[in-house]
Formats: sequence, C-alpha cells, structure tokens
Amino acid sequence: MKQTSVRMVVLGVAAVVASATQTGTMFGQDKPLGSAFTTELTAVWTAGNAKINTFGVDAQYTYLWERAEAKLQGGAVRSQTTFTTRSALGTSQDDFTLTETQDTEKTAEAFYARGRYDYQFSDLFYGFGGTDWLRNTFSGIESRMLLAVGAGNIWVNSERAKFKTDYSATYTFQQDVVENPFVKSNFPGVRFSYDLWTRLTSSTEFLSVLVGDLNLDDTDDLRFDVVNALPVAISARLQFKPSLQLMWRNRPSLTEVALTPPAGQTADTPTVTIPLQKLDSIFKVALVVKF
Repeated sequence: MKQTSVRMVVLGVAAVVASATQTGTMFGQDKPLGSAFTTELTAVWTAGNAKINTFGVDAQYTYLWERAEAKLQGGAVRSQTTFTTRSALGTSQDDFTLTETQDTEKTAEAFYARGRYDYQFSDLFYGFGGTDWLRNTFSGIESRMLLAVGAGNIWVNSERAKFKTDYSATYTFQQDVVENPFVKSNFPGVRFSYDLWTRLTSSTEFLSVLVGDLNLDDTDDLRFDVVNALPVAISARLQFKPSLQLMWRNRPSLTEVALTPPAGQTADTPTVTIPLQKLDSIFKVALVVKF
C-alpha cells in the first residue's frame, strides 16, 4: 500500500508538471520567469538535564511562465527525546550509589510532498490541478494522498499585497495507522483555500495560507490546515522565518490503548481504540535560503 501510494504521488506530480505551457502573465508577476528554488532549515538541540533533538527541512521548486506556474514542494520534521531514569541504592544520604538509564524515543515525525500546476485565463481567473501526499503517524495517518482539480479567483495583485482563493473537487486515498471500520479509506471531497501575502515593511512580509477539506462521504469529517508566517529578510538570499501551523480535524484518526482490567477481572481484548486529539500545532523558526 505504501509503495502504491508513493508511485501514485510521483505519477500525479509528473502529469501536473508535464501539462505546462507558456503564455500570458501569472499571479506573482513581480517574480522573474523561469525556475526558482528555496529551502528552509530548522534545527533545535538541547543537552544536559533534558536532551531533545529536532530537525526539519522544507524545499520548493517553482517554474514560472508568463501565464502558468508549476510548483513542487516537499518536507519533513523529526523530533526525538532522551528520557533519563535515576535510582539510588544505599542506606543514607551519605551512603548510596546512583544508577542512571537513558531511553531515546521518537516523539514527532511527519513527511509531505505536493505538486501543482496553475494556468491563468484572465487577470482574475485561473484553473489548476494538483496532488499532495502526507505521512504523519503521530496523528494516526500512515499515508494520505489527495488529487485536486479546480479553479480560483485573484482578488488582489499589487506590489504591496496579493490575495487569491481556490475551489476544487478532490479525491482522497487514506491509510490510517489504526483502521477505523466505520470510515471509508477512499472518498470524494471538496476543498477551499486562500493564499495571502502582504509586505509590512521593506524587509518584513506576512504570509497566511488556509486549506479546508470536506469529506463528501462523511460530512462530519472536516479538516483545516492553516499556516501563518512572518519572513524577515536578512539579505537578498536569506530570510529568518518564524511560522505557526495549525492542523484541525473534526473526526481524527484512532489510536490503540492497552486495556488493564480491574483486580480480579479479565479483559476480553488487550487494547481499546480511542480518537486522537483534534488539533495539532507546529511552531517553527527557520532559515530560508533562496537560489
């Protein structure tokens, strides 16, 4: 299932990019035509009494024509924590032997890949097709791939601000870590999103992107993914970028919990399933490098 999903993502991205043509003026017209590449690096290390290692990377490749844009994105975040357990063997404060054991656990991990092609038909209207893939086992998602085809409107496109909205039909292929027998793994849906950029000062920008997805097979299954960022230019090629991502799902995936029966009783099953939390948040401070 994992290999099939990855192959479908690659084929979907290839199909989106292969359909590009060169005509007109695309949203983001102040950018030079041709290719551009940016990468974001995030790292945190703590040592001493607490040991936590976090590393993240995001990359984006864009090719811009006069009326079209092809975009590929990918990234990953991983965090691990080392827990220290201490015990003392002896008879008093002055006579004991201290023993320490350390156990390292992975506490967060997520991967994503996206591909999208936009074509602008007029100054206010464009069409697009795209695909994205996600793996976030700590949120209960082993693999989720979504295909989208839709259109959008450009509401503001100036040197100081840009704002556009998307509307699309989607189809999702999802595999959870713990299967939910009452929810279909493949389902049609609809998506709404907005993309806002504004320049606050000569060196500071504000970005806000929201994506909302609705499962048409189960309308209680609604999810939102919003990212707000404040890039600050260090030089022509470097940015300091703090950002906050909020991912909310009304019907989250399930997880298994060990079942311990009361004293003197037996359990019919070793585990029970419960829903995970509806909201996940990621705060990052990244160094952005433009090529």
